[in-house]
Amino acid sequence: MKSAILILFIFFSVTFLITSCVKEVKTEPDHSVIISFDTLRLSAGTSKQLVSKNYSANDLTWTSSDSTVAIVSNAGLITTLKQGSAIINVKSNTYAVSATCNVTVTDVRATDVGVGADGSVFVVGADSVSVTGGYGIYKLTNSQFHKLPDCAAIRVAVSPQGVPWVVNKSHLIFRYNGSTWDQLPGTATDIGIGADGSVFAIGTQFATATGGYIIMKWNGSAWDTMPDCAGIHIAVAPNGIPWVVNQSKLVFRYGGTYLWDTMYGVEGNDVGVGADGSVFVTGTDTTIVGYKPPIYKFINGGWSQIVGISGTSISVDPLGKIWYTDKSYVLHRP
Repeated sequence: MKSAILILFIFFSVTFLITSCVKEVKTEPDHSVIISFDTLRLSAGTSKQLVSKNYSANDLTWTSSDSTVAIVSNAGLITTLKQGSAIINVKSNTYAVSATCNVTVTDVRATDVGVGADGSVFVVGADSVSVTGGYGIYKLTNSQFHKLPDCAAIRVAVSPQGVPWVVNKSHLIFRYNGSTWDQLPGTATDIGIGADGSVFAIGTQFATATGGYIIMKWNGSAWDTMPDCAGIHIAVAPNGIPWVVNQSKLVFRYGGTYLWDTMYGVEGNDVGVGADGSVFVTGTDTTIVGYKPPIYKFINGGWSQIVGISGTSISVDPLGKIWYTDKSYVLHRP
């Protein structure tokens, strides 16, 4: 009996000694602000959501060092406006802790550009909006690109009144009415508008293997098929005469009746015509490494290469200045 009591005494004594030697450790709550990105490189007209690890949006205050370059919402959504840099600062509303995100904004990346006779500029971006629609559509306002709502496209042209017409990836045709997009009849792969308001499109109906697709003219309510030519890209002169590049890379100008005049001298890809009548094409380049498609201007009945520049998609402003995109989707302005 005494032995049992002794064993119990020893057990409880050892247990007491062990537990009394264990130091209680208290972990302080982590109040630090840890956001999802500390540096970002974004193109103008895009958005990016910042999220904090330890806080909800209502527990934080967000500010931008330069709201002309990038703004940030109360929920941490960054929206970029123009090229430049800004620091996004976020701080706790309760504790003296904060974090920053350094944002570099590059010019909007573009796959196509359109300039109207009034100087309005619209671009199709490189940011995929939908599989069936294509890419975001942006308008240049006060040197800043702003994304237009509820539509996506692959090609754009602009009317003399500054109204964009677009073709999307599903070949549907839309026209912006200032707040929403109106779908027009027919289907197309490209579209062009002259300074006189004439609207032409490259259709989806196959014409010839060497030429491409039918060429159509808008009559105000439907599309009329143009005679004896086919193409893949189109632009329109200020007198309403369409210029096209066909599948064989030949450049044609409509003669006014049934004939199309071949503008020999270049292998074309895209074509642009300004309100002043200036005509430019982007050419082709078969080089695998260092691919740099040339740009040509139509002067005195022939083509003259513009040295030092390279582009894929092109448009011309009312002063004859070119706006073009390159193979990396960089938009080049006059």
